Amino acid sequence: MTDPIRDIAIIGAGPAGAHLASLLSAAGRDVILFDAKGAWEKPCGGGVPTRAIREFAFLLEDSNYPRNLVRRLTLISPTERRVTVKLEEPFAIYSRRDLNGLVLDRALEAGAEFIRASVSDFSREGDDWIITTGDGRKFRARFLVGADGAASFTRRRLLGIFPARDIALAFGYNVIADQASNGKDAPAEEEAVVKFPKNFTGYLWAFPRPGVMNFGVASKLGERTSDELRSLLSNFVTDYYGGQMPLPERVSFFGAKIPTLDLSSWPGLRASGERWALIGDAAGFCDPITGEGIYYAFKSADILARVLIDCASEDAADGLVSVTSLYEKLWRESFGHELEKASHRLPMFYHGRFYGHDFSDAVVRLARYHKGVRTVLVRAVMGDQSYITLKTDLLRRAWQVF
Repeated sequence: MTDPIRDIAIIGAGPAGAHLASLLSAAGRDVILFDAKGAWEKPCGGGVPTRAIREFAFLLEDSNYPRNLVRRLTLISPTERRVTVKLEEPFAIYSRRDLNGLVLDRALEAGAEFIRASVSDFSREGDDWIITTGDGRKFRARFLVGADGAASFTRRRLLGIFPARDIALAFGYNVIADQASNGKDAPAEEEAVVKFPKNFTGYLWAFPRPGVMNFGVASKLGERTSDELRSLLSNFVTDYYGGQMPLPERVSFFGAKIPTLDLSSWPGLRASGERWALIGDAAGFCDPITGEGIYYAFKSADILARVLIDCASEDAADGLVSVTSLYEKLWRESFGHELEKASHRLPMFYHGRFYGHDFSDAVVRLARYHKGVRTVLVRAVMGDQSYITLKTDLLRRAWQVF
């Protein structure tokens, strides 16, 4: 037997799903949110970019959810050139358990109903959805949202999985900080490091989470073997700690997939259909160059919430059928064209030439001597730079150097 009908069912309680639940519940919608894990430690860097902090002020309003604010960024080129930049505006780094907990707690406070269970099945029954959990319970809702990540069960059922060309692979280590040691094992909490290896579509990172150094490597699926990626990562961590890996009991390993859509995938990309929609990673909303998805998780949830609130009401459920066209229009206008341009720029960013040198090496080299080049480069890495004007902006700044 099913429970009374809800307005909206959301599968996945990460930043995208929980933020959507918070917005809709605050607007008076009857929302049910499904996730087997709740707030959990997702294997990723945990970086929240500056523009997300600007647009979603709640991220820094509650000190009960620890985070570090990063104010310095060191960039390392393929030829080991370095530039360290003091950021005009910091970005935040969270444990994903804390970030997920922050957003999920807001959803619960707003009145969302949370079911800590996996979704094993869903199907249409007339105009409604019947959602079945792994423990056999059934729930009914008028509208279904998939917010369950890159490996989304919801997406797989509605549209199919992402093709290999649209996926990047990330590996990483979380290294528990050793407060008793000196030197690199106790870095300035405010500094992050990003390195661009030679002939590589991706990068390595070192992010200072509260109490933990988070190291990772991300690259397009199939470009390098898993062993090659782990070797790159291990060498990076070893170099960071002055020539040796931290003790095994301080190190935990993780792996994850990231949606990084190919240029050919954007024109036909769908994120919604009749009485359903996808947000965040499940929709493929992730920067193809940097792999950053937190901002797009929040932004796509924001857009869908506005559409659902505007198009539907408790007394006019038929308004839900108009969600698809409006949601598709708004996400493309808000960030979709920019992400498509990022896919276009990706080969240049990682494999192109600039003033006769490898692109990333040349830009890091120029950034050491010119504030304008540094600004454009950091904005690109942090997700603030328009990819539509990236090449023009760099050429104009670089010309000033000469």
